Amino acid sequence: MENCLGMGRLWILAGAVVAVAVGLPHHGAIADDGARSSTALPAGPNWVDVGQPVKASRSLFTDVDASRHALTPSLVFTNALPSLGWIELNAHGIPQIHFGHWSRSGWMKDGGAQNMDAAHRTFDLTISSNGKIPYLAWIELNANDIPQLYIKHLMGDLWITDGESLNLDPAHRAANPALSAAGPTPYVAWCEYGVDRIYQLHVKYLTEDGWHAAGSESLNISPTRDAIEPAIVFLGSVPHVTWAELSDHNFYQIYVKRWNGSAWEKLGQSLNLDPENHALNPSIAVLGETLYVSWIEINGKGVSQLQVKRWESGAWVADGTSLNRDPTRHALSPSLAQAGPTLYLAWTEYNAKGVTQIHISHRVGDRWESDDPRLNAAPLTASSAPALAGSDTAVYIAWKEVYQNGLAQIVVKRLQTP
Repeated sequence: MENCLGMGRLWILAGAVVAVAVGLPHHGAIADDGARSSTALPAGPNWVDVGQPVKASRSLFTDVDASRHALTPSLVFTNALPSLGWIELNAHGIPQIHFGHWSRSGWMKDGGAQNMDAAHRTFDLTISSNGKIPYLAWIELNANDIPQLYIKHLMGDLWITDGESLNLDPAHRAANPALSAAGPTPYVAWCEYGVDRIYQLHVKYLTEDGWHAAGSESLNISPTRDAIEPAIVFLGSVPHVTWAELSDHNFYQIYVKRWNGSAWEKLGQSLNLDPENHALNPSIAVLGETLYVSWIEINGKGVSQLQVKRWESGAWVADGTSLNRDPTRHALSPSLAQAGPTLYLAWTEYNAKGVTQIHISHRVGDRWESDDPRLNAAPLTASSAPALAGSDTAVYIAWKEVYQNGLAQIVVKRLQTP
């Protein structure tokens, strides 16, 4: 997920802001630093490939160009099988929305590009499902180059647009959609420029007569401070939203609110371990009746640390200390997901050579245990944007990785249990 500021992923590391351009590979971050075979190296002993890489030496989908970058993977289960959404550049370099599902015969493409207009750039794809029907939410530039929020769902073989632009004001920029169709009603959260060019966090829900605002005001703790990077989950039938918001001292804080049917209630205060450090990239999930939030927070040494807290007895409780494999290396992009009775957490982390690697842990009792031992298709190649999805019996992960031809490609794997 890209964040609101500048339509790109914002990293605040060691006091510096590093913006990665949306929709195009950031060559400084993903360039190969070693020779690589055209065939992906085998997964670790507990992980198996789900098909070939979606963008490898040949395409899994005959109508998708294997010579183009694939970006922004998102995973969900539909009809007990994994479904994959991603963005791919077309021959003109314009990012297009694609979707496919896994079947006994491999990955099957569901329709063509889903852009509202194939000539307009897309960003920030996310997908969700109610178990049977998949939904897509994304940002797309309109004819005036103003980012708009759109949503579609799949009925049979037909993609149906759920209304036009969901922006509160089509003249204002939208970004960072977070979608959940897992409850009785689909909800979407996103951030949108206000009249003062400050990003406000909004939520809508879908009924038979269209989209409705959940609340009359934004969810911002302060409407004078940018709110970015929302994530949403249902606890029972109640939607919960987490996000990052600038404080009065200009440090990003992580907050959570829940919808009581008429208003948004804040759960505790900022989740930050230190309110004078930046916290970003929140992810949210439910295990049983307990709400969990993961995020990255910059420590006193300027290194981003992976943190988790759970909502327990009316307060946020730290779920262990930093989960970094190496606390001296930056951790990025956490993704939480429940699979059966287990909570999983995926993220990227820089290794000693400065190459981002995919890591996964799961919660056992009151601790987190590693599910590595290796996930990257090749350890010399940088990987990013991990996305987890779990069912009652399985856990899958997708991420973006670059192959020896310099193309960004999507890899999907599942955890093979004994």
